[in-house]
Amino acid sequence: MAVAMLAMAGAASSEAETSRNVAVLGHAEIDTHDPYSVFGFTVHAQGNGRSGKGVVWMSHHNDEQIAWMVARVDCVRTKGKVAVVTAVVSDAQDFPPARPGESIALAVRDNGSQDTLSFASREQATRCHTAQEPDHPITRGDFRILARPHNQPASGNSGHPS
Repeated sequence: MAVAMLAMAGAASSEAETSRNVAVLGHAEIDTHDPYSVFGFTVHAQGNGRSGKGVVWMSHHNDEQIAWMVARVDCVRTKGKVAVVTAVVSDAQDFPPARPGESIALAVRDNGSQDTLSFASREQATRCHTAQEPDHPITRGDFRILARPHNQPASGNSGHPS
């Protein structure tokens, strides 16, 4: 099943290096051809390596079905060009990999012109961590990972230190 190709297995990563004031923005699609199906991901998330806020929306469609889920972001962290976004599913329609109340994790690698993404759900997704699994190349779309240095205030701030 195409969903199994994107599902991750294994232990959660314990890499501790995180950035503060991180944002992950974008939309991307991954085509699979066994059978033909398209996974869509939209991410609007920000966090500090220990918490986060925002939304993750994921869809899957093939010749027979359209499925989707939406999740509330609870953590965003980075290590180099990789951002991990974890969230809790708040609503889903015909989406077996993740049901309401379950955790998901996305690992996004911002490679400029050829971003990649991996997805974990249920026991493979732990808050602020994701399992180490292969990335899947994005067919269409783009993600941006934006991180401000530890001492730089957020934009729109009145000039007070964070």
